Amino acid sequence: MLLDHNLACRGPLIHTLEKLGNDKFVGNLGVGKGSIRNILTHLMNTERYWISVLNGSEFESIEPENLSDIQSIKEVWLEIQEETTNFIANLSGSQLHHVKSITLGSQTVSFTIAKALIHMANHETHHRGLLTGLIRLNGLEPPDFNMI
Repeated sequence: MLLDHNLACRGPLIHTLEKLGNDKFVGNLGVGKGSIRNILTHLMNTERYWISVLNGSEFESIEPENLSDIQSIKEVWLEIQEETTNFIANLSGSQLHHVKSITLGSQTVSFTIAKALIHMANHETHHRGLLTGLIRLNGLEPPDFNMI
């Protein structure tokens, strides 16, 4: 449900950000990852990373400098979204309880697939809140991102 909500928020978010000039889109705003473009790239990389961990595929990072405008973000995010929705569509209920592990520094962290998906959804929600503030600071009205 949380992942579906995030996916539903992306279109209105992108539509709103299309109203920003490219200078405001790529300019360093002094928060988070610096620019709105960099925050969006971070969200895409995070989603791509977690899906690669969960399905055992190779992770390829996207460099923000390779995404020059909101249209390029939109195109790449749709590709990542398709990978994510395909992965989730093929999960069975019992697979949600499978345990995966990653190494962070010198520590191994184990978690279920379900917990990783919740983590991924929560991460996007956090950054969407940051983007909402940045949209307002740039004189635009953010979309209504409420679930209900």
